[in-house]
Amino acid sequence: MKSNNRNDQLTKFFQHNPIEDTQYLKKYVKEHPDHKMAWYLLGREYTAQGKSGKAAYCFAQAGEIYEAFEQQKIVLEEPLPPNLTASKLIKEGAAAGDRQVQLRGRRKWLPYLVMFVLLALPAGMDLAKSDGMEHVADVTEQTQAGSAVATLSDIQVDNPGLKLYFSDGDWGKKLQQILQPPVRGAGESVIMDAPPSNDGHWKEWYRSVSPLLSVEHTATGGNQAVLKYYQAQICSCQVVDSSKLVPVIQAWMHDREEAIILQSAIQAYQKKTGGLPDKPQQLTRPYPDNILPGLTPQMKESFPVALQKVAELTSGKAAQAPNLTAGTATGGQSPQSNEEKVLAASSSQPVASPEPFTEPLKIIIDTEQHQLAVVSGDFILRRYPVGLGGVKTPQGEFIISEKVRNPNGRSNGEFGSRGMTLSNTLYAIHGTNKPTSIGKDESHGCIRMLQQDVEELYNMVPGQTKVTIGKGVLPLSESGEGIGAGGGIPQQALSLPLETKDNNPGKVYKWLD
Repeated sequence: MKSNNRNDQLTKFFQHNPIEDTQYLKKYVKEHPDHKMAWYLLGREYTAQGKSGKAAYCFAQAGEIYEAFEQQKIVLEEPLPPNLTASKLIKEGAAAGDRQVQLRGRRKWLPYLVMFVLLALPAGMDLAKSDGMEHVADVTEQTQAGSAVATLSDIQVDNPGLKLYFSDGDWGKKLQQILQPPVRGAGESVIMDAPPSNDGHWKEWYRSVSPLLSVEHTATGGNQAVLKYYQAQICSCQVVDSSKLVPVIQAWMHDREEAIILQSAIQAYQKKTGGLPDKPQQLTRPYPDNILPGLTPQMKESFPVALQKVAELTSGKAAQAPNLTAGTATGGQSPQSNEEKVLAASSSQPVASPEPFTEPLKIIIDTEQHQLAVVSGDFILRRYPVGLGGVKTPQGEFIISEKVRNPNGRSNGEFGSRGMTLSNTLYAIHGTNKPTSIGKDESHGCIRMLQQDVEELYNMVPGQTKVTIGKGVLPLSESGEGIGAGGGIPQQALSLPLETKDNNPGKVYKWLD
């Protein structure tokens, strides 16, 4: 911005006395979203009004401007000298450069000085898109935010102060909740999310949940906090390394997957028998009553809680939330008030909790993309490439009516090591000894899968699982990111112990390969 234009903008700006005209400031930042000092001024005004949630949002948009001024002790003498004109302040601000300014007195004139200095500087970088200030709720906690100055070098996987929050597509709302009092002590609260699909209708869990940003409360700073960013697309700042958070998030994801598999299995048993199981062993009965091949120790321990959840859903009662704790990412527990339960960290959920998943697992097969997905509600947990039969592959709704290990007694035969019959027909989802057919229409109507993929699918989905086959029923997946067992990493595929006899040596399968 040229000097004359800066002066014109400054004169126009102060015609409205912006510090006392919040509405003008709000309008101004909407018209000039790249003007970081305007965001900073609006944040200062919200701070004066006790609206620290909105202030924190503005300070985050101010980025390095906030950091530059809030990390220095800038205090102006009062009253402001009457002969100190805007032009003089601009000139002195530019001459000051990077020198630290230390004056004494109250801070009420600080925003004016800050604006003068900013107008002598180039405009800031482009900011991430936002819906505006209407989505930032009022809170009363005095928070210092917007600085991405810390690192994760001192954060350990077993850090008792590390808490994970799943944003479910609205990290701004989650940030508001975290910033609200009461302060929960020192530690880092990390907001994470699953990436959206291309069409915006799905959350692609299979591509892995990632940290977005965090709020770190200091042990000695009272209500002070530092806002840190882990994703460049939500800020115009230097992001913080998130590598040490990866194992914590992956462990949380694994717990959620096991929980929704267990709950889906209980619901499948109920659908098949008309009643609920009394013990976990009923889910791993021998063929043909096998629901799952086995249960992990964690799933067995979680069985009573999952059973209660399904019973509440069946009876139509509002499900009572488990006693969520304000524990840590490693399972520590402590009492909570009702207010705190609303804001309970996702990492403190009992391992039996399937949240954020709310619906039983289903299978969707897209004949156009030659892909099969495991979904829960609008979450895509897994996505696999498949081989189909073109018009020979039927479209419509089916259920998995039979699950069998090593069809026809072989793991390397035409049907591979696993098979799942669709609604007692001759169509099935199964492995293949022709891996080059995956992604093509070379079958006689069945759904072919690679060995590692069909074995993970067999572990994840219980008998009675709903299967939908159709055209264009999944969002486009162009990059191939996360496709396959274990989210594209076969060695990380979900596995269950074999605790039953789920083969069927007395039958020769004649699926329409």
